[in-house]
Amino acid sequence: MERNLGTVIAPSGPIPGADETRRIAEASKVTVDELAGMIGSLEDTSIPIPRSEWTVGETGAHLAYAAIGFSMFARGLFYPHGDGTPQSLADANEIGLMGFPERGGPELAGHLLEGTRNFLAEVEVRPSDQICHSPVGQLPLGTLTSYFLTHNLMHGCAVSAALSEDFVFRAEHMPHVWPFICYAFQGPLVDRDALEGVSARVKVSLTDAFDFAITFGNGEAALSLEAGGPADCQLEVDAVHFFLVLIKLLSVQEAVDLGKLTISGANPELGLRFMDFFYVP
Repeated sequence: MERNLGTVIAPSGPIPGADETRRIAEASKVTVDELAGMIGSLEDTSIPIPRSEWTVGETGAHLAYAAIGFSMFARGLFYPHGDGTPQSLADANEIGLMGFPERGGPELAGHLLEGTRNFLAEVEVRPSDQICHSPVGQLPLGTLTSYFLTHNLMHGCAVSAALSEDFVFRAEHMPHVWPFICYAFQGPLVDRDALEGVSARVKVSLTDAFDFAITFGNGEAALSLEAGGPADCQLEVDAVHFFLVLIKLLSVQEAVDLGKLTISGANPELGLRFMDFFYVP
């Protein structure tokens, strides 16, 4: 399938405005169309997902079910789906799978496309700064749209790996997922216990996208596009492999061994450990 979202445009900041939200919504449609094409062509969806207990069918059901939930959140509604902690989200996802038993490829593709259309229709008519509920807290609609795209790309990469297809994520997506990454990796997904006693700055150079920095201190993490100045550690990696590391489909060490990621600076050990400071449900 031909995929072209244009060149990489660095994000303007952590909270997307109306134009950026529209671009994220357009990228979401392209991604879901591609996912629906892969899942919808399958006669058997029992193919296992790498590093997961789920199959492609269960992952497709989760995405279809989640699209319904995102539509409700965008509309300003609330329904309980865990309390933001990894275990509660995992439990809620298993309950959701039990309540959404469809596993047929074409049927799942249809549900996913319909749910996505409903979500994007809500996004189109609402202000990007409208505050919405979500499984990881309240956030602006623009950030929720970034969450929706990130969620589909995250599970979509897992489906891609299971089916030996090209990853659905590419460099042009990085600015679109940045708002949700900033929100989640500065708040609900930070492992404050693991960060105890850590005070350091990591610079990440995405060779085909943009640079940013992560500063750790006082049990917190702060992400910034202001990546200049000294750093204890620097990572250099292309956007696709960074995203695979971010969603833990690939470890930092595996990316290094593949020659896709290089670590430099006074504290290279920090580069190998930095994903240990975050939960990824």
